[in-house]
Amino acid sequence: MKLRERWRLWKNRAKMGSFFNKCNFLWIKHVKNKKNLKFLFLVYIAIVVISSLLLWSPWTQNLSPSSGNTAISYIDAIFTTSSAFSDTGLVVKDTYKHWNIFGQAIIAILIFAGGVGIFALKIFIFNWIFRRKNISILEMKLLQSERGGTDSAKVGKLVISAVKFLVLTIILFGFILSIYFYFTDINTTSGIKEYLAKNGEIDANGVWLNSPKGDLAKAFRFGFFHTISAINNAGFDIMSGFSLMPYYTDYFVQICFITLFIIGGLGYPVLFDLKGYFSHKIKRKKSRYHFTLFTKLSLSVYFLVFLFGLGTSLGFELTSTNIESMWNKLDSSGQNYFYGNVFNRLFGIFFTSFSTRSAGFFTVHLKDFSLGSIITFMIMMFIGASPASTGGGVRTTTIGVFLMSIFNMVVDKPRVRIFKRAIKKDTVDMSSKVLGIAFIIVIVACFICFSSFSDYGGKIITSASQADGTKVPIYGTEHILFEVASAFGTTGLSSGITASLNTASKITILIVMFIGQFGISSTLLVWKRKRNNHRSYEYAEDDVAIG
Repeated sequence: MKLRERWRLWKNRAKMGSFFNKCNFLWIKHVKNKKNLKFLFLVYIAIVVISSLLLWSPWTQNLSPSSGNTAISYIDAIFTTSSAFSDTGLVVKDTYKHWNIFGQAIIAILIFAGGVGIFALKIFIFNWIFRRKNISILEMKLLQSERGGTDSAKVGKLVISAVKFLVLTIILFGFILSIYFYFTDINTTSGIKEYLAKNGEIDANGVWLNSPKGDLAKAFRFGFFHTISAINNAGFDIMSGFSLMPYYTDYFVQICFITLFIIGGLGYPVLFDLKGYFSHKIKRKKSRYHFTLFTKLSLSVYFLVFLFGLGTSLGFELTSTNIESMWNKLDSSGQNYFYGNVFNRLFGIFFTSFSTRSAGFFTVHLKDFSLGSIITFMIMMFIGASPASTGGGVRTTTIGVFLMSIFNMVVDKPRVRIFKRAIKKDTVDMSSKVLGIAFIIVIVACFICFSSFSDYGGKIITSASQADGTKVPIYGTEHILFEVASAFGTTGLSSGITASLNTASKITILIVMFIGQFGISSTLLVWKRKRNNHRSYEYAEDDVAIG
């Protein structure tokens, strides 16, 4: 008897099917009369609040006397929870040092649930694992609101296929990286080793204190935690706060991570479409497979933005005359480049260009990039990943439709056309609104976060005085902009100021992370009310000069 048939027989005998059907009935009953997006938003808030209480408790924190850690405030707990659930990666405490195994497991679960989607997971469990056959109309609407595409008839199949693929990918890469970490030591430059030793991560014998080599349990944790974090574009790491710098010249690890970034950042509809394409090829059908417009636009913009970031940042670094920039920086000996040879540095920029889309891992410390590169990375984080993916930002399709609308306006074309398809006027208008509102949100958030500067009584030091009385700038406006853009794009890259933000700034960043993950359109629709705007009269039309 096949394993699936035996499982189904056991489930029926134990009346498990009845139990899960009752659970599903109660679920539907309580959400039936609620607006889909608003209910989805409230469920997300409830999960964050409950999980934050767990992270706030001493059970999840490493508070042993030898650790030197102190219990965190509730604001820091809910900030960490929100960062994990929104797949951002901004942290106020080192994930490896402050949280014990239980706390790290909760963070990993939040990352997975937030990236895959609560309702997507629910459908996957009920309809695939427990073989429930039907998906209600309400569930389809919730799935569309959370992770689905535009075709409600296919949304259930789309989500189940995508979640299956993500779970299998996590298992595969989790085992690959676990085995690799077990047998491999750190692989980085002498300059980075000096930097890690200076920060207490490498002992006098040159051994990385947090190395998973030879430690099966730690290698397993490293492999699966970072696989979950990477595929969900979260940016959380348990490498003592230095992300992938210990593996700066280990290209196998970095290529694995880049692959996971791409898979997670493409979105459910694209994954489903790619599955259809490969299935079409395997079956050797003679007809040509037609990708959806969403897939074509999403993939095109995703890789065009990457090429823009790679080319621009590479240009800024190559032409930089600053001896402290990543391309020119030397190690303590003054004989070798801190970030290795030319290929090492090129690959460092290559990896960062992928990571700044929405992933949050780094091999080059962000403070070592030139200002031009930092601004480029801000733009990339603001754009983010594809819709219905594990990433945030304004989304690739939004920027694609907006830029095409600008192009059509310049060449005086009446309709926006992409890949021989005309885009609906409402969609074109919405792309402009999303970009405008996103820009306003980022600017307002920056103004609030400025209160964290030492000039306004905060903890972020803006400048330091030298012996001759001159002041050297330390943190400025660009660092706040970078932090807010990272939160909105749910990227998680930081310039090093997250822990020093005041309470108002942390709450602001928390809200921005949620908006970035939930999406501008969805956030607006949550608070939309139905009103009767039909009037028997209309005001006289007039015009004003703009632009």
